[in-house]
Amino acid sequence: MLQLDLFEGAILNAKQQTQLETFIDNQVVRSQNAKIKNVETEIALIDAGFVKGVDFNNTFEIYDVVEDVELGYSFDNSNFQVTDVKFIGKRGGITLLSKRYNRKDDKIDDIEINFFDFAGGKFECESLIGSYRRVKPATLLTKLNDKRDRAEYDMEATRMRNKGFAIALKDLRKKFPTAKFSIFTDYDRNYGRNIYSTERVKGQFDNGSYVTLDVHSNGKYKIVKKYDAEMVAMVSDQVMGFFANQNK
Repeated sequence: MLQLDLFEGAILNAKQQTQLETFIDNQVVRSQNAKIKNVETEIALIDAGFVKGVDFNNTFEIYDVVEDVELGYSFDNSNFQVTDVKFIGKRGGITLLSKRYNRKDDKIDDIEINFFDFAGGKFECESLIGSYRRVKPATLLTKLNDKRDRAEYDMEATRMRNKGFAIALKDLRKKFPTAKFSIFTDYDRNYGRNIYSTERVKGQFDNGSYVTLDVHSNGKYKIVKKYDAEMVAMVSDQVMGFFANQNK
């Protein structure tokens, strides 16, 4: 009989012993079922053109576990703990091998993507597909390649953009040495009215006036927004007088 508490010397009763044996048997079944599904999943990937070690890793394994387990139920106070239970466990699984551009370090990182499920010959992988719809293995491979290509594109695009900002800032600071120019994150709405972020240059002047500028990858720039602090401070007659003088 297995002890519940080595210090008190309590032992399992018949019902508890049955529960423990059922738990151990269930772990064997679960581990074997997981192994079968893991093999089926790997075969589906390879048949679709995935290369093991290049497009995916498979770390699944069944192993011997020795740990404390709690059985029974707390709602009826039937729960109990058994120490050092030996049973079959499972760990690891299949992960897709992809890449992501690390903007902070300006390099491409290798990353692993977990997919949630494989059933009926199709995969569910929201982080790669962008939704919870199931797709065929071939579609999954296409999306995986697209994501890796996107990492390369993002790196090149960011480097070109940074070069453009460097050219623009150098030119602006030379032409307007009293202004303070810096790169900042601005927000716009597209035609679908969705908000998106974009980087721009802001030129801040001592009197509180400022401009924001879009910058092209070749260093060319144009004003997107301008704020005239002196005009904002004007009263009505001053504003109208300012406009009237423009027509002289």
